[in-house]
Amino acid sequence: MASKNDFTEEQWHVLQWAISNSITFVSMSDRGFWDTFKEASGVAKVIAAARAESDNQLVRDLASDLKAGRDKEAMANPADVAGGVTERLAEAAALVAEKAPEDLEAFKAFILSISEAAAEAADGVAPAEAGAIDKIRAALG
Repeated sequence: MASKNDFTEEQWHVLQWAISNSITFVSMSDRGFWDTFKEASGVAKVIAAARAESDNQLVRDLASDLKAGRDKEAMANPADVAGGVTERLAEAAALVAEKAPEDLEAFKAFILSISEAAAEAADGVAPAEAGAIDKIRAALG
């Protein structure tokens, strides 16, 4: 089982961006001022649970070391946020598949659980959010 120590700083940023980009992508797909607070709360619960209870060391490390911020590269083209995010997700999944293939399913499940928590937080999953999650799932492979 891999941990943060098995990745370079640059690689670790790719994995961190995959998480934050997924949250941002789902949130942007169905915007609402109050929804943002509900989504943040729902996502925080999933991250806290992963940090404390995950059976996977890589997931625990990612949940413990998640950096907030904006991935300027993935979000560079406002007209194609989906393209930037899915590219970053595919890059992250490929990185985990290469360096820690035994952790890939747990990594994907963590990304999807966070994405679904964001989508479900405010009045259920809207069609646009479901579409975003489908794109996230496809990007992860």
